[in-house]
Amino acid sequence: MQHTATASDPATDHPAPTGAEVDFPPEHLLASATDARGVIHYANQEFCDIARMSKEYINGAPHKVVRHPDMPRGLFHLMWDRLHAKLPVCTYVKNSTADGGFYWVFATVTPTRDGYLSVRIKPRSEFFELTRDIYAAMVTEEARGLPPDKSAEWMLARLAEHGYPDFDAFTYAALDAEFGIREDIDTGSESDFGKIVRLTELMDKSDTLVQEIIGIFQKVRGEPINLRILSGRLEGAGVAIGTISKNYETMSADMYQMIERLRCDETGLLVRMRNALGRAKSATQIATLMDLTARQSAAKYDAAERNLGGREILHAQSEALSEISRIAVSEVANMGKLVPDVCRQLRRRINGLDLVKLLCRVESGRMSDVDSGLVGIIRRLEEAHHQTDRHLATLSATAFQIDSTSKSL
Repeated sequence: MQHTATASDPATDHPAPTGAEVDFPPEHLLASATDARGVIHYANQEFCDIARMSKEYINGAPHKVVRHPDMPRGLFHLMWDRLHAKLPVCTYVKNSTADGGFYWVFATVTPTRDGYLSVRIKPRSEFFELTRDIYAAMVTEEARGLPPDKSAEWMLARLAEHGYPDFDAFTYAALDAEFGIREDIDTGSESDFGKIVRLTELMDKSDTLVQEIIGIFQKVRGEPINLRILSGRLEGAGVAIGTISKNYETMSADMYQMIERLRCDETGLLVRMRNALGRAKSATQIATLMDLTARQSAAKYDAAERNLGGREILHAQSEALSEISRIAVSEVANMGKLVPDVCRQLRRRINGLDLVKLLCRVESGRMSDVDSGLVGIIRRLEEAHHQTDRHLATLSATAFQIDSTSKSL
């Protein structure tokens, strides 16, 4: 028979680890709420069952009652930094049970008006294995004396090695993966989440277009130098070509900088749009899990949940997160409106480059013996301009799609 800790069972405060893992069905969602000090004032039945603790025992207990010694302090350092900044946290956590066992969860933790609310799901994505390996290494380093803040830095360095520039990038990716595995969530194109997925796809398309434009310019950046080399061979006839090459180089460098500003770190327009969209997406995902938890708890334990106010806690936090998502989507829409104007400015500069290229063609027409290298340069510049103009037109149209999709949320 399963042992459940009670309020008169003090030995469960620090149970000796048995190494026995407690499994639970993926459809179960574990929820708990604490005050600002970390004292639990709500836990749903699923959480109590997995933790092997009664509601009477767990309500009023400090949240550390489920903390497992295998969890690195550096991870909690990162978590509390975010929570104190009123930001949500999503990460993998190993918890203890009252009888010394353990269970793993993917936890979403959000600040509430008077504390914190956590909804946990069974971890099933490929990020879980990577995280366990990193945690184990962190615990080893901490046992050798590494303090929590340095352990946190060590973790971030390991995540960077795996392609995640910061903690947010990793947790967003893990949340996406764990959320996507679930079969009990509506992710259809007409759902709010489906529309945010569509916005993400449009942002991906925008990033790709900008990257391709940058690639085009990188391919032809050496052409003004080639023109100057060619003008030296043409002697007197090449003076005009040399002047044209300098003008082209100046104008193209200005345009290249404008394009780079769309995606430069932190301040780039597309970077800020993607960051806002990331906030919207994660808030919507966490809110969806809270709504699902409330519905499941109501269906199974209606009277008990009503007495504890569990559904009210979950719904209130879900609404708060939905509002965060709406504000972030509005930011995406407002910033997206600036993209077509940037595209217009860039297309005007393309027209200016076309004029310089035309002058180059005129000068080549005046020469009795046109160098084949000059013809090749003109042809490459012409193709680069056409490709860039097409990409800018598509980028502008994509920005309008971002705006219309944002308004539907």
